Amino acid sequence: MAVALLEEWSKIMSVDDRKSLMVTGIPADCGESDIQAVLQEALKCVGNYKLLGKIFQKQDNTNAVLLELLEDTDMSVVPSEVQGKGGVWKVIFKTANQDTEFLQRLNLFLEKEGQTVAGMFRALKQEGVTPATATCSSSELLAHLVGQAMAQTPRSLLPVRYCKLRVFSGSTVPAPEEESFEVWLEQTTEIAKEWPLPEAEKKKWMMESLRGPALDLMHIVLADNPSATVQECLGAFKQVFGSMESRRSSQVKYLKTYQQEGEKISAYVLRLETLLRRAVEKRAIPRNIADQVRLEQVMAGANLNNVLWCRLRELKDQGPLPTFLELMKVIREEEEEEAYFEHESREESGEREGYSRWDNARSN
Repeated sequence: MAVALLEEWSKIMSVDDRKSLMVTGIPADCGESDIQAVLQEALKCVGNYKLLGKIFQKQDNTNAVLLELLEDTDMSVVPSEVQGKGGVWKVIFKTANQDTEFLQRLNLFLEKEGQTVAGMFRALKQEGVTPATATCSSSELLAHLVGQAMAQTPRSLLPVRYCKLRVFSGSTVPAPEEESFEVWLEQTTEIAKEWPLPEAEKKKWMMESLRGPALDLMHIVLADNPSATVQECLGAFKQVFGSMESRRSSQVKYLKTYQQEGEKISAYVLRLETLLRRAVEKRAIPRNIADQVRLEQVMAGANLNNVLWCRLRELKDQGPLPTFLELMKVIREEEEEEAYFEHESREESGEREGYSRWDNARSN
């Protein structure tokens, strides 16, 4: 999952994911200066890099940052962890031999089960895969073949893996081993959608994670409606334990979010998108005008140079209105061009100073 996020984030920021690092587990209250101080010391081995942006990860109440490596780097020297504020921060990156590592892990797992890659495909009735082709396949090809085979396999024949949820009690002061409601709800919702189990089994599984007021609520919901589905139970939990932020407050929070000092426009847009989606979910902003509202807020809340202002104004007036990714692409292109000209300007200034010193030396 972490590597997938690195790949997607790099794609959004228009950078090569093999020349990017993602650092996770950063406490939410850790400022950019603190982050830079830790990373400059811990990542000396990678040479120069650029901090592209920061996102909040609500599942563990931490931040993650994306770095672009500006020099060729031997990824084998990059640490997988660094010691930072609040404990250990994870460093996520892709290695040149990632496909080989995937195959090695797959083979190791199958060996422990007394199986082989070829045997796995035979069990899935995937024709045409021999021990030779299976061993030499890339991770992308193997993933594609496994996906095809499992799509054709009846769900009743697939093994059901038990997933235990973290504890949720709904108490005012949760115990250390308990999960916050937002994280518990997200995990429960996703697993419940994917699990090929009867509703009765899913409800038993869900109740195993509940304690205190949360368990009391579950009993009340099922007493009123014994045939209630897991989704209906989760709807009741949202009403009782969910965020009380009103539609109006979520709308105001979005409209009063501006670019911070020292923050790149692309990072601001990424931060703004989280608030926009929350406002859309609460129906504070109609989904069908989200692209329009996003563009207008960026034009109102960001410090835009003349070129970027004109490009966005043209999109607003002439259309079509850009989606989030399309808007991010326009902004990233302008940021890269501006950075290039700043670099050229510094080099020209340095050359002029060098010529000046040389001329003074000759005249003396």
